[in-house]
Amino acid sequence: MSLRQDCIHYLFDFGKRKVDFEVNTEKADSEKLAEDLPEWALLDYRKCLNCEISPDACLTCAMALRVQKVIEAFGSHVSTESVHVTVQTPQREFSRDCDLQTGIHSLMGLLMATCGCSHLESMRKLVNFHIPFCSTEETLRRVVGAYLTEQYFVMQDGGQPDWGLERLSVIFSHLAQVNQDFVRRLQGTMEKDAVNNAILGFFATASLFAADLTGQMERHRAYLLNEAKNL
Repeated sequence: MSLRQDCIHYLFDFGKRKVDFEVNTEKADSEKLAEDLPEWALLDYRKCLNCEISPDACLTCAMALRVQKVIEAFGSHVSTESVHVTVQTPQREFSRDCDLQTGIHSLMGLLMATCGCSHLESMRKLVNFHIPFCSTEETLRRVVGAYLTEQYFVMQDGGQPDWGLERLSVIFSHLAQVNQDFVRRLQGTMEKDAVNNAILGFFATASLFAADLTGQMERHRAYLLNEAKNL
């Protein structure tokens, strides 16, 4: 199957049923007419406290537009349901037998990073090197590595680089706020827990980093030192 350079394809295979998502990584979903959407997808419905979008500029929540398709597909499924997930990127293909929550969690990271919300824009830099099914430790390394690479170019361009990760901590704090408010937005929209648990898992990582990024980095230092000793 030939894949466009601006798309990543997720296929959920349940055996008797298959569900696929083709995610455009270059642009967010287009604005839809409010009457075509459920109430929970409207911008002003349980709006995030740190939302930077004016209702005059947009009627819908960017994240809600992305998540709507996932809820339609999996809102009646339980987290523990077994599924085979295949992820095709322009560079390579991944596949894994896992529970549905794990598969949705991986898809959710991609959807959130490309949804157009300003608080998630910093995660977009990871999309071109999307790796599904990452652990918390792997996510930390990828996020911090991408952020520090960005700071190198800030320095090259004569700006003030953030080598101490202070601005990254602020980014994670905003994501933690989005976490609380977006979960509240989705309360009561699903029959079962698969999608809700995947969303909670996605944002839990951001909340963990927001609460103690320095501590997480110290634990990662120990991991790197032990890894170096084993070389």
